[in-house]
Amino acid sequence: MKLVVFDLDGTLTDSAEGIKNSIKSALESGDLPIPTNDILNLFIGPPIVDSFKEHCHMDDTEAHIYYQAFRKRYVSIGKFENKVYQDIPYVLSTLRKKNYILAVATAKPEEQAREILEHFQLASYFHVIKGANYNTSIIRKDGILHAALEASYQLLPSNCNYTVQYMVGDRMYDMHAAKEYDCKGIGVLYGYGTLEELKKANATYLCDTPLDVLDVILENDYT
Repeated sequence: MKLVVFDLDGTLTDSAEGIKNSIKSALESGDLPIPTNDILNLFIGPPIVDSFKEHCHMDDTEAHIYYQAFRKRYVSIGKFENKVYQDIPYVLSTLRKKNYILAVATAKPEEQAREILEHFQLASYFHVIKGANYNTSIIRKDGILHAALEASYQLLPSNCNYTVQYMVGDRMYDMHAAKEYDCKGIGVLYGYGTLEELKKANATYLCDTPLDVLDVILENDYT
C-alpha cells in the first residue's frame, strides 16, 4: 500500500482570507485589538481555541467564547473565502491513477472539511477524510492523523501491509504527527508555516510547490 495523507488549510487550499476575516470579526465583536498579519497567519493550522489562548492571551473560557464568534462567521461565509492551490487537482488525480490511497487529516471540524472539499470538487479524490471531532475529543493533529491512518488501513486486504506513507502539511504540527506515526513528513513552503519552522520540526522533505510534492513522492516510488 502507498498512502498519502494531506493537511487541508495551507496544503490543499489557501484558506487565509476566510480564517483571518473571521478572526478579525470575532475580536471586533469584543472591541479587542487585531493582531498583525504575521500573527493572524499563525492561527491557520492549529485549533482556533488554542490560537486565541496563545496569541490573544485568553483563558479557556474566553477562548471558547471568541471561538463561537469566529465560527458564526466562518461557517456561513468564511469557509468559502478560499481557493485551491494551483496544480492540486493534477497532483491528486495523478496519485490516484498510480494507486495511492489518499486521505485528509485536518484540525478543522470534519463536517466543515467535507463541505469545503466537496465545494471545490476535491472530495472525490480522497478515500478517507478525517477532521477534528469534539464529540470524541479528537482535536489535535496527532489524534486526527491516527484516525486517518486507521481508516485507511481498513481499506487493505487482510494480507497486505503498507509500504510507504506520507504526511503532507505546512505546519510543525503536521511534521510532529508524521514522526509519531511513522510517516515521512513532506513540509510545503507555499502554505503558512516557515522554512525555519518546518526544518525545526524535522520534515523529511521540503517542497516549494504542489508539483514538487508529486515529484518527491514519485521519485521515491520503487513499486
